Amino acid sequence: MIIFKSHEALSIIKRYLPKKPIVVEAGAFNGNDTQQMAQLWPHGIIHAFEPVPQLFTTLQKNTSHYDHVHCYSYALSNQNGNARFHVSEKPTKPGIPSQAGSLRAPKERLNYSSMQFPYTISVPTITLDSWAQQHQVNPVDLLWMDVQGHELALLQAGQQLLQTVSVIFTEVGFFENYVGQPGYIDIKNWLERQGFSLIGRDFANMQQLFFGNLLFVRK
Repeated sequence: MIIFKSHEALSIIKRYLPKKPIVVEAGAFNGNDTQQMAQLWPHGIIHAFEPVPQLFTTLQKNTSHYDHVHCYSYALSNQNGNARFHVSEKPTKPGIPSQAGSLRAPKERLNYSSMQFPYTISVPTITLDSWAQQHQVNPVDLLWMDVQGHELALLQAGQQLLQTVSVIFTEVGFFENYVGQPGYIDIKNWLERQGFSLIGRDFANMQQLFFGNLLFVRK
């Protein structure tokens, strides 16, 4: 098991990917990670998803000079259509969406930080398989997820494309931070049944944390 620091994740992931990988980033936020991936793989393709309009505009602006980054204003989910999205804000930055927003309503997330969820918006949703079919994307080498408790729903609606994925990097929660959120063990067990092995994480002791990141590679 590799125990890595968060900023080391991409350098480790790179070992398991081709030189020109196809990447799907679910929950791209403002594009910080997107830009790092674009710089690391200048000949790859990055498909970045961010459903919050204000953040999507920032994502587009921050990645506009990368021809190999494609941005989509969808939430990857388990159905096609529209859904309510719980927008998060830090009390010190009202009116500016933060990174804790989710398709799931907050639960324990409200108890361990000052994060606020003042309102919901309607966002378009699409499944991974539907999107891949519409845009003729196949295979995907890396699936990168930061979707605040909606990971398993996303995965279960993308099983056809998932068969082509080599590496998965995902955030997981150790409590029910959001209503109905699957836990670390749920995601680990499900991905292992799909043929993936957990090879790394950015935490040593999950008892001290509310969430962490896991790295899976296909067996």
